[in-house]
Amino acid sequence: MSDIEKHIATEAISVEKPQIDDADIYIDPQRERKLLWKCDLCLTSLLTLSFLSAYLDRSNIGNAAIAGMLPDLKMDKQQLANAILFFYVTYVPFELPGSLLVKKIRPSRLLPLFMLGWSVSCLCVGFMKTVPQFYVSRLLIGFFEAGMYPALAITLTTFYTPAEQARRFAYLYISVGLSGGLGGLFAYALLKLDGVHGIAGWRWLFIVEGALSIGIAFLLWLGMPDSFENAKFLNEDDKEIMRLRAIKHDRYMRLNEVFDKGEVIKAFRDKKLWLSALIQFLGDILSFGVSTFMPSLVKSFGFESVLTQLLTVPIFFFAVAVFITVSMYSDKIQQRAVIMVPSALVVVIGYSILLGVDMSNRGVLYFACFIIVPGIYCMLGLNYVMMLNNHAGYYKRATAIGFNMTIGNCAGLVIGQIFKNTTHDGRYATGITVSLSVAALCTVLITALYLYLRKQNKTREALTAEERQAWIDEGRIGDAHPDFRYII
Repeated sequence: MSDIEKHIATEAISVEKPQIDDADIYIDPQRERKLLWKCDLCLTSLLTLSFLSAYLDRSNIGNAAIAGMLPDLKMDKQQLANAILFFYVTYVPFELPGSLLVKKIRPSRLLPLFMLGWSVSCLCVGFMKTVPQFYVSRLLIGFFEAGMYPALAITLTTFYTPAEQARRFAYLYISVGLSGGLGGLFAYALLKLDGVHGIAGWRWLFIVEGALSIGIAFLLWLGMPDSFENAKFLNEDDKEIMRLRAIKHDRYMRLNEVFDKGEVIKAFRDKKLWLSALIQFLGDILSFGVSTFMPSLVKSFGFESVLTQLLTVPIFFFAVAVFITVSMYSDKIQQRAVIMVPSALVVVIGYSILLGVDMSNRGVLYFACFIIVPGIYCMLGLNYVMMLNNHAGYYKRATAIGFNMTIGNCAGLVIGQIFKNTTHDGRYATGITVSLSVAALCTVLITALYLYLRKQNKTREALTAEERQAWIDEGRIGDAHPDFRYII
């Protein structure tokens, strides 16, 4: 790389608007592929492992509930529902502040601290004796996990371009599916420790998973970069390519990296953020339902407890495989809604089967779960990616991430209440009916978001040269710039 290129790349990081024509920048595709592979291996895999740990520590309550936790703690179904709700009491309000603090406190400090906090809280559950103690643990886990996903997400957006993000967020989001599959495997294995050292099997579930998470927190402390400039896994040549990528691809995305409350206000005034957040809320009702209550749902088909733990595993692993494949295809065609709408319709079909088929046909009911979970992941995961792709300017995007997740996780205040009761035949009729309705509404809202963004793109494409310049003179920057196109 020439000295001129180095000078341009270095200078571009320090200014808000690159002053060179990004079309004139050439980056060797082979070197860029090697760079992305290195980022995938050293960064994305670490972040995925961290998020997987978070979801395991969050969702193992479902496995513990059918493995003896309730009678040991003298907990009834309503108290279990309360415990699930308490996680979100602290999770929801601290999510947006967490996303905005990432840049100020630095990811390399903030994320390991978050992770250590919830890991210790999870481990301590294994030694608790009363319901109030368990409630406190859920509040603490929610508090420490609150800013984790927004922080991980916004870190990824500083390493990857919008066209590369669906696949990487698929890797991150598959933690939700893997937590269901691995949670079932861990539960099956650890419940065999029942009685070892006088400790019940469900307690070993929290102790071992908490200890593993503490180890991952240490890895995060060692390997988490604040940006590509101080990433230990990148050499100087890699960083030079990253600087050129920043100029070439981040004309809008890296604007306003110094905190500006105007960017926060701008995000809240954006119609597409509210639509995306509503889809996220409804989608999280579905996602939290399957991640927390899938063991109970499968058991309601007539399977015994130990077999149920194993039967949940293939459902989630299949969903992960489908989601990765779909995300790679979405990046290839640079479209999101064209996949999200059919995914929502598939979820509608799956829940219709669970609601309408006789409980004696447990094979059909079990098969419906293989339809529902992949559909939820594809719909919800790509909604999140589309939201990230279409908010430009660092703090506008950070606000959008935090707000989207805050509204989405309000679903946790609902989910414990709709899946707590069954009918006389063991069916979770209320939970299934609500989920069916939610999936149908998601179909409508995703279509509305797609039509809105398509209209915005067509408006910009129809601008005359004078109108385009007028937009620029009005100070429209980031995703409001006349040259910005939404990925829909």
